[in-house]
Amino acid sequence: MVDVFSRIPAPEDRLALLSGQQGPRGETAGRTICSCYGVGEKQIMQAIDEGCNTVDALGKRLRCGTNCGSCIPELKQLQA
Repeated sequence: MVDVFSRIPAPEDRLALLSGQQGPRGETAGRTICSCYGVGEKQIMQAIDEGCNTVDALGKRLRCGTNCGSCIPELKQLQA
């Protein structure tokens, strides 16, 4: 079993997730794309604008798409 909660970067994000609340970075992160690591659409778009032009590059920078993989189709769509 994968312990998803231990991989969320900030303790306040973990507590927010467990309580069903939006984390402190949620407003700036945009709509959540990668739920495993709490990566938002705005974070992904910023990384794409800064040169992350493949799913692999996004994974190396933000970790999105590197756990369960369910967000990979949406990552590819955002890059299009």
